[in-house]
Amino acid sequence: MRSFEKLKWQCRRGVMELDILLLHYLETRYLQADEKEQARFADLLTWEDDELLAVLVGGNAPEVQGFDAVIGKIRTPAEAGSSGGLGE
Repeated sequence: MRSFEKLKWQCRRGVMELDILLLHYLETRYLQADEKEQARFADLLTWEDDELLAVLVGGNAPEVQGFDAVIGKIRTPAEAGSSGGLGE
């Protein structure tokens, strides 16, 4: 398992929307996730920003299968209209 601090650093993308969504998931759901979901999240952090934006913010389906569950959990705060507790 990758260190939490390393993952936190990788969540900092320089795109505010991605920073908020990725850090919120990391801080609220990552530690409770099973190993498979944690691995998927770590893999997701290797994607390019434009691909992450399209999938997480734009609502596009990911080109790679197997990421739907973790993407759904990352998107949840944005879809619910929640702004509290997102680190801003």
